[in-house]
Amino acid sequence: MPGPFGRVAAPPPHFPVGGPVPSADLVGRETYIRRIGERLADGNHVLLAGPRRIGKTSIILEVARRLRRKGALTAYVDCLGATDIRGLGERLVDALLENVSGVERSFEQAKAIAAGVRPSVKVKYEHVELALDLAREKNAQRFFEGALDLPRALAARTGKRVVVILDEFQAAGRLGPRVFDVMRARFQAQRGVAYVFLGSEEGILEQLFSEKGHAFFRFAVPIDLADAGGHRFGIAPDDWLEYIREKFATKKLAIDDAGVDRLLDATGGHPQDPMQVCAALYYLMRDAAARSVSSDFLEVAYEQAMRELERPFALHWTELGSHKYLQQVAKRIAHKAVLYAADAEGGAVPRPEVLRALAALRERGLVVRLGRGRYDFVEPMFGEYVRRLDEGLIGAGTPSRRSRAQQDSQSLRSGE
Repeated sequence: MPGPFGRVAAPPPHFPVGGPVPSADLVGRETYIRRIGERLADGNHVLLAGPRRIGKTSIILEVARRLRRKGALTAYVDCLGATDIRGLGERLVDALLENVSGVERSFEQAKAIAAGVRPSVKVKYEHVELALDLAREKNAQRFFEGALDLPRALAARTGKRVVVILDEFQAAGRLGPRVFDVMRARFQAQRGVAYVFLGSEEGILEQLFSEKGHAFFRFAVPIDLADAGGHRFGIAPDDWLEYIREKFATKKLAIDDAGVDRLLDATGGHPQDPMQVCAALYYLMRDAAARSVSSDFLEVAYEQAMRELERPFALHWTELGSHKYLQQVAKRIAHKAVLYAADAEGGAVPRPEVLRALAALRERGLVVRLGRGRYDFVEPMFGEYVRRLDEGLIGAGTPSRRSRAQQDSQSLRSGE
């Protein structure tokens, strides 16, 4: 709701974490943004697959913003929350209608008009006219197919490029045995429409888009977010250095090159974890009225970030425990141990089971293959969590680096 002085957008956090980030905080992603935008503007379909929390959604939302500025119409749909094909179809229709109505959940207004009821908000008939027949459709399958045809109708009606973004696309396959077949049949004949497929379950998407006989075989151009200059996450250390130093400088805080190097070594340059540590570091320094980052501040900030990440990491770990050998193999990766060797109790995981566990960990986006027999965690801080857990440094009543860091933090804040 606008206040008495008008609508004012709240400023984003200085180091944003936990969701899509503003364009100014997309570190080292400009090349990808331009490349994807050019492909879509030309009418090509794009596949963007990779583990969660590496910035896929942030990148594509910035691409969409720039395309809209050039006159394109865009629709963003998160497939993960849909529970049936009608629900997924309604999400798509809502996202498409918002382009012409400027109102969220426009399909609700279309359903009201179709039923002869006055809409709850002011909306022009011509803005929802495209969806009125859909609003009257009771059959779920026919409704879904009609919703899939709507991007083409919108492109034809407006004469503009329509770009549809389907996030966590692999989740749509759980809504029915032929969902992907129906979608491909509808998409391939559409003119003026470009699709972006995002997903975190790389194994499923690779099979769907790369293996002959599957619905979307060679349908979209894959974009690898880790291919720029051979850097693991596609972000050059110099980009991080420039970003971190400038962000601290805007608050009249200083961090030297060695401090940034230590921070990146600890986080592995993962797209979100340096942000997590920087956010903790920023508030720690602000509370202590300090102006220059020291080794002690970095240590305490890292431990604070680890504490903040413990809950999501614990959920990952618990899920791995429901599958045989996954935790055992994950521990070996964390300790950089030989994967096929016997453990301390003399037991060895059979080689076929190790291979299956590695494949499962890769499908979950938790580990990456570095070379023959060499694996590491996609998120180095999760690897640190697993090492601490295995060594008994995380758990109720157990003294840990984390508790020591809390004491250090109190000392820094009090100036002791």
